[in-house]
Amino acid sequence: MTAKRGKIALDYSHKNKLTMESSSYSDFVQFLFNSGFRLGKIQAGFDSIEKLENYDLIMLTTPRSAEFTEEEINNVEEYVKEGGGLLIVSSAGGDYKNRTNLSQLTERFKFSIVPDEVRDSMKYANLQKRPIFSDFKPHSITNGVKKVVFSSACSLDVQEYIKKDQSINIDVLIKAGLNAWHKMYDGEGWIEEDIPNSPLMVAIEYYQGRVVAFGALSLFSSLGKEYGFYAHDNDVLIGNAITWLIEKESTEDKVLTLNINRELFQWSEKTVNEEQWGSFSDLVNVGLKHFKDNYREIMNELQARQLEKKKAYEKEEKEKKRAAEEEILNLIPKRKKEDLLDIISTLEEISGEKFELSIDFDELDLEEEELEEIEKSKEKKEVTNEDSSNKEENPAIETQNHKGKFKDEQLIEQFEKQTGKHAIWQGNITNQYKEWIKEKFGIEEEDIENSN
Repeated sequence: MTAKRGKIALDYSHKNKLTMESSSYSDFVQFLFNSGFRLGKIQAGFDSIEKLENYDLIMLTTPRSAEFTEEEINNVEEYVKEGGGLLIVSSAGGDYKNRTNLSQLTERFKFSIVPDEVRDSMKYANLQKRPIFSDFKPHSITNGVKKVVFSSACSLDVQEYIKKDQSINIDVLIKAGLNAWHKMYDGEGWIEEDIPNSPLMVAIEYYQGRVVAFGALSLFSSLGKEYGFYAHDNDVLIGNAITWLIEKESTEDKVLTLNINRELFQWSEKTVNEEQWGSFSDLVNVGLKHFKDNYREIMNELQARQLEKKKAYEKEEKEKKRAAEEEILNLIPKRKKEDLLDIISTLEEISGEKFELSIDFDELDLEEEELEEIEKSKEKKEVTNEDSSNKEENPAIETQNHKGKFKDEQLIEQFEKQTGKHAIWQGNITNQYKEWIKEKFGIEEEDIENSN
């Protein structure tokens, strides 16, 4: 993968919209031939890494009604890891509208394709679905690009948190404007939302290889002068992207006495010219001085940001796990009142005995305020019964009081609401009610009978 003008493969095995034979993209295909690139076709799928390694760049240009197998996804990822270039292009509606699974591949590179169509209410070419962009991140791909137009484009969702041990760097080159909005399929229907600053184009360094992705197939079109390949600087953007993906070893950087990242050099050169710095060296020295004087604060801030992204990522994963667990629990059938009554009825028929239902379903539905009222009533009645300690002084009266307690309607009501059990069952006092009276007043029914 070292040829100055590399070999490019177009995917013909997943029904991609862009083909060399299509007149809709003839301007772009002619551009490739004129630029000295050699073109090839992959028609039998990505079934081996060896097949892919015959090319410097693989182009996936909106596959439709066809899906990538797990083996193909693994092979493409390995191809990029080993130094290959990959251009991924989708269109309005993303995977949902194109009936494919391209996002399963892009997730290997920490981004996914959103099933939407991007629009802008302020900056557009005739139609809001053709937004215009003029603000770019400094990069080799955006060098010399002043303005581009996307038509019928989808957006990207870039993963914010990336583990330190993963050899990947993602640059968002183009973002949606402040007045951007989209129509998105949410699984049930199409909804409209504002999406300011949403990612639209990314450049990724993944191990030894590179990936460029965006959701505007219209950039290659020969049909529209307002939005196609030769609209504004669309051709410059595409040309820069292909060059960056293929010519990894080539460089246009000035020869310096220190190694510097190419994108940083281009930004520095632009800043020196526009901000009237004396020289490139002045800019570098000021930057290094500031970094030296504030090193610890800068590093702490970077670590804090990374930690926040990690926490947000872990929280999101935890919420997904909790939601999945709740969904499983919701599948477990719940017992109803009628089910328990049927079970008790069956047991009574088999045994010939009567069973007492110890669960009061009505009480389970009481609101919190009702439960508080019960507690207040209980406390009030306990105060009125404090004289029970005088039972030895007037046993006759106390016996009558005890006797009345078993039939007292208020006590019966209090017992049943408090315990959820019956005080009287088939005309007889229940054992649970007797025990409750015994604990509350220290008497038993037989004590009253003996006193008579």
